[in-house]
Amino acid sequence: MCEGFMLCALAFVLLAAASHRFHREAGATLHAQRRWLRGLGTALIVVALLRAGTAIDGERWVRLLVCASLAAVTVVLTLSVRAPAVLYPLRRLLTRRAETAARTREVEVLAGVRG
Repeated sequence: MCEGFMLCALAFVLLAAASHRFHREAGATLHAQRRWLRGLGTALIVVALLRAGTAIDGERWVRLLVCASLAAVTVVLTLSVRAPAVLYPLRRLLTRRAETAARTREVEVLAGVRG
């Protein structure tokens, strides 16, 4: 149950980061980034379903729904109080890639000028 809760909570944070309300705080300014966040969130929910620990029957669905509902309540309450703090690691990850690409282009320009 704990694993399912964590997977669902992470999935809901990714889905929230792709939403219209929180995408700027998460650093997902490009449409492609928001699409990837939605895809990763959906994939994590599927993984939570497959890792629920029982055969595919009613018990697995009940476990997933319990984990997902507890995770959803936790994520919504946390985002309503401290959204920037929750989304900071994701913002850091998304902006680091942009900074690295900018530095790479800068180095290529300098190498082209000198070489």
